[in-house]
Amino acid sequence: MQRMAEKTTEGNKDNESGLVCQKVTLENKDNESGRVCQRVTLEKKDNESGFVSQRVTLAIFVAIIGGLFILCRAAAPVALLQSERREPARFPALTTGTIASAVFMDRFENYAADNFVFREGFRHLRSAFVFGALQQSDKNGLYLDAYSAGEFKPINPGSIEQLTKKIQTAAAALNGANVFYSYIPDKSIYSNKELPGFDSTLAERLLTEAPGMGGYTFVDLVGALDAGSFYRTDLHWRQTELQGVLAALGQAMGFDVDLNEYSEGYAGELHGVYSGQIALPIGTDDIGYLSCPSLSASYLNEKTMELEPGPVYDWDKLTGLDAYDFFLSGAQPLIILENREAASDKELYLFRDSFSSSLAPLLAGAYSKIVLIDLRYINMRTLNRYVEFKPGSDALFLYSTLVLNNSGLLLIT
Repeated sequence: MQRMAEKTTEGNKDNESGLVCQKVTLENKDNESGRVCQRVTLEKKDNESGFVSQRVTLAIFVAIIGGLFILCRAAAPVALLQSERREPARFPALTTGTIASAVFMDRFENYAADNFVFREGFRHLRSAFVFGALQQSDKNGLYLDAYSAGEFKPINPGSIEQLTKKIQTAAAALNGANVFYSYIPDKSIYSNKELPGFDSTLAERLLTEAPGMGGYTFVDLVGALDAGSFYRTDLHWRQTELQGVLAALGQAMGFDVDLNEYSEGYAGELHGVYSGQIALPIGTDDIGYLSCPSLSASYLNEKTMELEPGPVYDWDKLTGLDAYDFFLSGAQPLIILENREAASDKELYLFRDSFSSSLAPLLAGAYSKIVLIDLRYINMRTLNRYVEFKPGSDALFLYSTLVLNNSGLLLIT
């Protein structure tokens, strides 16, 4: 039996696109019967249509990227990322060295992310997708529940160990003062989120069981606070909700503060740090405060290095970057509060961070003089030029997780 192969070629033109297509048919026929045993049809189309499509896609992509780049470069430079309370990354220096070391590209990525023209809109969309569509419990450690926003901050044991050594170094210079210490628990432990974060039990154990800390009195504040003790949108506590803290400190330190001697007022609104970091419209907090007319304050002027009188509550700070600076004018190395109508003539040396800015005016009801010392901005040697530590006075080391986890910030060697 013999078979014969035949090849048939057809060419036609697509009337709509104008493209030439080609069809090739191969047939195997039986020579005796003439029947087709096998037929293979191959079609070949002009690839020009694919090239055109690719070029159009590439052109659109380049136009979008180029347009966004031009918009970002043409837009006025952002001096401050208001929602995140920080300066944006600047355009890096373009040199042979920065290009060869890849430093330029690393810094350019940060610059591009911080100065992207639609940055806030995309941050909002991402948060809405994470918390809304995906129903995730947190976004990079930030959480949002029915009551408030916050951040899960695991404990840094090495930092707490270093902190206990620094407390002992500072306490040794206090001329026989009664030394108390405590920490301010992170607000996340009062949330309804069961996620790894601040461990209050571990924090207390690391502080109290550290070598050398047995000679000081620890004050537990975990039970003195709850979720309502903190601002919804911020990490700080509310001054008007610190009755439990005053009671716990007073029981350990031997004082009693009558808040009826204070008058309550409303200062303004607080857009807390988490309202910017969460990037969702979670509202604002009201800043309430308690004032005592017999209380006065002096601040160390860091330019003249002289103590100067200033306000206990700084109304100008309400319109600044952080309205919480309304309390004792924010970050200050040294503040002296004096209460001419205090219940005793004792002095308190309060080693503190920002949380104590709102607590100290209330403690002044029990002390005639409170010296607030922020060792992040002043060292002990400089401090001795302004403060004479009196024997028998009280000293309180009170730090939040900001310092617990970053004790290297304290200027104690």
